[in-house]
Amino acid sequence: MMGGRLYITGALLLAALIAGCTFKSVYNRLDDLIPQYVEGVITLDATHEELLEQRTTILLQWHRNTQLKQYVSWLQALQQDVGQRLTEARLEQHLEQMDEFWLNLLIRLNDEMAELLPLLNDEQLDELFIYLDDTNAEFREDYIDIDDEERIAAYAEYMTDTYENWIGELTDPQAALVEQAATELVNTSELRYRQRLKWQQGIQQILKMAESERTRRERLREFLAGFEQNDDNELSEKTRVNQNIIVRLTVRISHSMTDEQREHFIDRTGHYIRIFTELAENR
Repeated sequence: MMGGRLYITGALLLAALIAGCTFKSVYNRLDDLIPQYVEGVITLDATHEELLEQRTTILLQWHRNTQLKQYVSWLQALQQDVGQRLTEARLEQHLEQMDEFWLNLLIRLNDEMAELLPLLNDEQLDELFIYLDDTNAEFREDYIDIDDEERIAAYAEYMTDTYENWIGELTDPQAALVEQAATELVNTSELRYRQRLKWQQGIQQILKMAESERTRRERLREFLAGFEQNDDNELSEKTRVNQNIIVRLTVRISHSMTDEQREHFIDRTGHYIRIFTELAENR
């Protein structure tokens, strides 16, 4: 739950949505922002730019028309469960559904990458992999080259910011629960770093092959699809341990919410319900 692999367009979506602009205004500009972001990584010619813009439009239309109303239903269900009613089993169901949303998006992103990446020339691929090397170096610096005290403090800060974003300022007992949970989380940074390198090396090997564009596209699509079936048992096990800790913590915080926190949560989720609904209806 503390991070994930790098997907170029996915990274943009996240970065854009937490920028200074409002969610709705940024979402409505993603057809411009995504190509601008990619062009900041890779030098594109006119043909590449046009194709990227076309594929971006298709991706966003799919997301707007098929995903946003599902997000609305998910948030409405969460509103009903928050508070004393929330159980670990019910929260697990909500998380499983959220994972499905993310997987659906990854599948589409992977398809777009499989379509576009084989079109890049050697110089453009060099730019791409220099960028990936840099982001992996930043990941290592931020998450691996730190001691346990720094790691635990980062976990606590991340969780506190997340909870306070949705329910407002934590009470002292809730903050203590977060601090305790941060000490229990298992460090998965090395394993996730290994997965990032495996992903990068896999696509690099395929894209550098002396094969036809069609063959590379098919092999890339197969590799990316298979990569989502995580075969790293150690990472899977540790991730599950961490998820269990977060689930227990979230349920305990939910049960201890004040009236003010519950009102904050309903207002916050209601805000996104309205936005997702308006976006889905092109308003």
